[in-house]
Amino acid sequence: MKQEEIEVLLERYLDGNTTNEEEKLLRCYFNETQLVSPEWRYYKALFHWEHSQSHNASQTTSLRPRRMAVAAAIAALLLVGAGITTALIRQSVNDKSEQQQDYAIIDGRLTTDAVLIAQEAEQALMMVTTTEEETLDALNILQL
Repeated sequence: MKQEEIEVLLERYLDGNTTNEEEKLLRCYFNETQLVSPEWRYYKALFHWEHSQSHNASQTTSLRPRRMAVAAAIAALLLVGAGITTALIRQSVNDKSEQQQDYAIIDGRLTTDAVLIAQEAEQALMMVTTTEEETLDALNILQL
């Protein structure tokens, strides 16, 4: 490309009037040409920086799906771990509840015999149960 053409394109570029194709020509020229005139060294640096930024952006974009996959895998592992932990805790609680047995202390001794416990509970309830007559007598006393 001739220097006159580059000058015209640079003027249009600085005015914001270049097409995408013209900007591509400028990028190619400044990124592929090793020696440029001293007054254009800033443009070379500008187009080189622009090229490196677009290259970095494309690399970052290509890493995004991979990072998402890794994050999804970690989340799945955490969910599985939480499920396993919950199942183990429930199993432990069930094991402990199966080991426990109902008991009562009768006459100072620990008893697990369900029949004996039921008999003692019934006798204790009979001692505190009142008849209908006793209830009415209590009410009459209160009314006096």
